[in-house]
Amino acid sequence: MLLPQNPAFRAVLDSVFATRAYRWADEPRPLGMLRRWWRQLGEWLRGLQAENPVVFRLLVLSLFLVLVLILAHAAWLVWRTVRATVPPPGATPVHPPEARDAEWYARAADRAAAQGRLTEAIQLAFVAVALGLDRQGLLQYHGSKTPAECVRDARLAPADRDRLRAMVSALYLYVFGGRPLGPDDYRRWRAAGAGPWHAPAG
Repeated sequence: MLLPQNPAFRAVLDSVFATRAYRWADEPRPLGMLRRWWRQLGEWLRGLQAENPVVFRLLVLSLFLVLVLILAHAAWLVWRTVRATVPPPGATPVHPPEARDAEWYARAADRAAAQGRLTEAIQLAFVAVALGLDRQGLLQYHGSKTPAECVRDARLAPADRDRLRAMVSALYLYVFGGRPLGPDDYRRWRAAGAGPWHAPAG
């Protein structure tokens, strides 16, 4: 069938086919359901406003009060969070934990020795020596390394390597070999580790 070529007729046809009933594109089901619910809610609210304006105003007022309560609760939570991060007046400030470097282990070793715990003290003192070598770039120290592995991995001049080997041998004898360790022995061991350490030449 041939359609008339009248522009006015064509405009009427275009407007008719542009209505919702002639939109054949598939719409995702959840999105379509949300659109329908939203339209139904809008129609219900318009009907309520027209038929019962008092109830409509009460509903709007109730929703406004709920929004105010939600915002007030959110502000209260923010205030509590901020307040919890501020220490109360007169509170003792919390200091970060002290770094356990070579000096820390040396002090811990001397405290243990002063309390008569010499076997523990010499082990702490060795960690202090190993960390000192690590700081100088002469050893990559890790807590899982044994003292013998530290001797093997240390980049030391021959004399210093022999000195470290002798210290580790004495450490093993005192800790595992049952050799008696007195305060003078501990002081001599500490003095041996206190001297400067040198990298190999070249």
